[in-house]
Amino acid sequence: MGKVKIHPLIIFTLIMSSISMTLSAYRNFSNQEIGYESVFTVLFISLTGLVIQSMMRNKKKIIKIPSEFQFIDVG
Repeated sequence: MGKVKIHPLIIFTLIMSSISMTLSAYRNFSNQEIGYESVFTVLFISLTGLVIQSMMRNKKKIIKIPSEFQFIDVG
């Protein structure tokens, strides 16, 4: 089965979540809460990695699924 393209809205949501994690990490760092800051920094890095991976995946050539397999009526 071919790779499926990731919807741009999901990529946009990941970017917004990543920005939110960055702001939370900065706020916790300024309040001297190093534990929370490190957790939000790790979340920021992982979400940014997901955004980069999904954008690279969408740029690759996608194998089209034949039309008879796209909509299967179960019932």
